[in-house]
Order: sequence, then C-alpha cells, then structure tokens
Amino acid sequence: MHMYWLGSLLVLGTVLEAVVCGGDQKISVVFRKVACVCVLVLLVVGAIGTWVVDWRVWVWGVPIVAYRIINILRLYQGRLSAPHLRTVSLRAFGWLLAAQVFMTATAWLTVRHHAGMQVLDVLVPLQLLGAVILLRATLHTWRHAGAPNDRANMLSEKELPSLSVLVPARNETDDLQHCLEALVASDYPKLEILALDDCSARRHTPDVIRSFAHQGVRFIQGAEPDETRWMAKNYAYQQLAEEASGDLLLFCGVDALLEPQSIRQLVSLLELRGKDMLSVMPLRVHQTGTGNSVLQAMRYYWEICLPRRLFKRPPVLSTCWLIRREALTHMGGFESVSRSVSPEAALARRAVITDTYGFVRSDSAMGIYSDKPAAEQYDTSVRVRYPQLHRRLELVALASVFELTLLLGPFVGLLLAAYVPHATAYIAIWVVSLLCLFTTYGIVAGGARLTNQWYGWLLMPLAIAVDLVVLHVSLWKYEFGSVDWKGRNVCIPVMQVEPYLPGLPGRRVK
Repeated sequence: MHMYWLGSLLVLGTVLEAVVCGGDQKISVVFRKVACVCVLVLLVVGAIGTWVVDWRVWVWGVPIVAYRIINILRLYQGRLSAPHLRTVSLRAFGWLLAAQVFMTATAWLTVRHHAGMQVLDVLVPLQLLGAVILLRATLHTWRHAGAPNDRANMLSEKELPSLSVLVPARNETDDLQHCLEALVASDYPKLEILALDDCSARRHTPDVIRSFAHQGVRFIQGAEPDETRWMAKNYAYQQLAEEASGDLLLFCGVDALLEPQSIRQLVSLLELRGKDMLSVMPLRVHQTGTGNSVLQAMRYYWEICLPRRLFKRPPVLSTCWLIRREALTHMGGFESVSRSVSPEAALARRAVITDTYGFVRSDSAMGIYSDKPAAEQYDTSVRVRYPQLHRRLELVALASVFELTLLLGPFVGLLLAAYVPHATAYIAIWVVSLLCLFTTYGIVAGGARLTNQWYGWLLMPLAIAVDLVVLHVSLWKYEFGSVDWKGRNVCIPVMQVEPYLPGLPGRRVK
C-alpha cells in the first residue's frame, strides 16, 4: 500500500514536471512558479518515501532526482529566455528521467535476483576498459604533441613572417610585468607587441604597460564590451586583432612566460608543419608558490587524456596560442565566437577539420611557461567547467557518473574489497585499472611540472574529487548566481542563446 501511494506521487510529479518543462511559452509566471513548487514537493516526498521503503532499489536513482530538482529550480527562477528555457529544460528532463528509470530498474532486478555479483562482473571490466582507453589516448596525444627533437630546421630571418604578440590585461599586478619583460627579450626579428588595458579598475595595469613603451610595447586602451553580444575577453581579442599588423597573431595570457627563443621556435613549428593555428601546453613554474596544482592538472588532464580525435575536438589551452591572420578572418574572426567562453577552442575545432590545427607541449628548449596562482586557477576552472559541457545539466550528470564510476570506482573497490566475496579477480583488475589511471595523471601532472614532488601523481583521487566539486560549483553559479571574471559577470553573454555564426550558416558555437 505504501509503495502504491509513493508510486502515485512519483508518477504525478513526473507528469506535472513534463507539463511544466514543455508547457506553452505563454504560460503565466505565477502558474509556472506554483507548478514548480508542487513538482519539487512531490519529487522530494516521493524520493524520501521510496528510500525509506527500500533504499537498496531507490538509492541508485537519488542522484538523478537531485539533478531533476536543479532543473525545476532553473525553471522556477526563469533566468533564460522563455523559448530557450523550455528547450533546455525539456531536454534535460527527458534524459534524466530515462537515466533514472534505467538505474532504478537495474537496481530492482539486482535486488530481486540477488545479482550484485553479476553487476560487478559487468562494472569492473568496464572500469578497466575505461582506464585503458584513457591511457591509450594520453600516450597518443602526448607523443604527437611533443616538440620536435631536431631544432636545426629553424626558419631563417628572411623566411620568418611578421608577427604580433597580443596581451589582454585587466586589473593585473606583477604577472603583467613579468610577462612583458619576457616578451621584450624575444629574439624574433619581425615582432610587435601590443598590450591592451581592458578598462582596469586600478591604475597599475595601464601604468605597467606604458612603462614598456621605450622597449617597443604599444599601449591599447580597451573599450567596454556590449555584454549582450560579447564576452569581455573575446572583445579584447577583437580589439587587439584590429590594431595588429602582423601576418601571425600570438595571443598570450599575462601568466605566460616566454624565453627569448620561444616565439621563433613556435613560428618555425607552425610553418614547417603547414598549420594555420597552434596551441601550446606550457610548463609550470613555481614563482607564486610551491606544491601540487590539482586544479590546473585536471584542466590539462581533460585536454590530454580523452580520445578527442573521435569527436573532432582537439586539445586546446588558452595560455599561449598562435593563428594566421588570414585564417582567423576566414573563420569569421572573433565576432563568430563572441559569446564563447573558450574562443580558441571553437576556432581550433574549425581548423582541425582541414588538418590545419596543431597542439604542442612546451619543453625546456622551447621555453614557454605558465605561472598562475591557485586562486586564479580556481576562478578559471569555475569559469570554463560548465561551458565545457555545453551548459547542459544532463551532461553534468553523465560526467559525474563517469568520474565516480570509472575514475574513482577502482579506488573505492579496493577499499571495500574485504566485503566482496571471492574478490581476487576483482582486486587484480582494480590494481591494473589504477596503474593505468595513475600513469595518465602522472604523465600530465609530471610532464607539465604541475607537481614538484615525487608523490604528486598519487593525488589523482583528490584531483578527481576536487574537479567534481568545481564542476557543480560552476553549474550552480552559471544557473543561479554569477561567475565573476576580472570584476565582470560573464554569465550575461554566456547563458543567452547564441546566434548563428557569420560566414558559417547552420553552425553554432558550443
């Protein structure tokens, strides 16, 4: 009898949820909010009730209920335009409901037929398969992203094209000083350096740029962007590109530190490989502190370790990237990616289609470094993590399941192995899975010097846990709060519906 009434509550809540998510755009705000409150009450009461009656079955679906609640809260708040809100909410509802039905049905069959070991028989090999795929993708990307061993094929001064180094800066301190000091020491013969003050609230930023005027750095006073059309960073890129005169454009964050030979090597690599765009994974230096950078390590991890070739989504990092002016214009310029959190990633996806994009990891000979404090690493992770999943709630749920099951699962399995009967085979598989996972993390964190201690590669479980927390903080701030970046709320342009790209009919920025 209890299950009958609880089931009725869940069915009623689900039907009402479908009506609210897919309802007419002309529905009144008051009715929508009242309906959302009713759905929330039904979902919470139903979830708690079924948990109490038989937690072994319903515990599997509780995390999905949490995401459904977030979806309803998004409808209640109504921050997005009505048509877009209806589309994203209805899509999330469909996927989340299907996932909950699948997980609950699997749990019910497992409990009824005492098939817990059979579930492990499927799950544990999947964990091993996932770890092997990640290891293979990591080794492939790491090998192909290596800088050439033979540096003798550098282009001569006559062969080198003109180049503009473009540095956007807002409310910067010593990082900007160090970055410009490194750039003016470059031995590149056809070089101009432009630094843009993006309407800084402090006088320090423009003063630092102007102090390098006698060394050839050109000061650009930035204008405030139209926040309904532009991400501020992308508008700063656009202004710098318009002022630049070089055939090649090198965009550098203020945390980038280049040695005198770095630009010459980067341009030679671009020309000799016949690419239009090149992104660099820098080495980390520890000027602002020591220790292990788990936030930055996970950002690099997702770029290096996923099998991105299958999806035509190449690894991209924004610290230092190079592009031909002609190619940038052909792609539609920054106007075509005006609302993208990672414009360089959107441009790289277009270039990779024609095999004109390259990704290279710096080494000591190339000499490209990054020095970003922990607070800025956190801000960057929050700013990019939810947009990386296309601001889709169901993809956040999928990514969470992936990290918990395939990445953290082997750790948990070994900890609980004493409670698993006949666990010898499972333990062997979990150990192999962990070796693969630790190797992938060690390659990235150690190879990019994101850890300066021998045991840093053992921090992978912590890094994954932190990444999960940051992902959900990013989700929450984009949907219900604000994401402040350099004193600006980037939610305004990011969370709006993005227009079709100029010159690329039918395609949208993701």
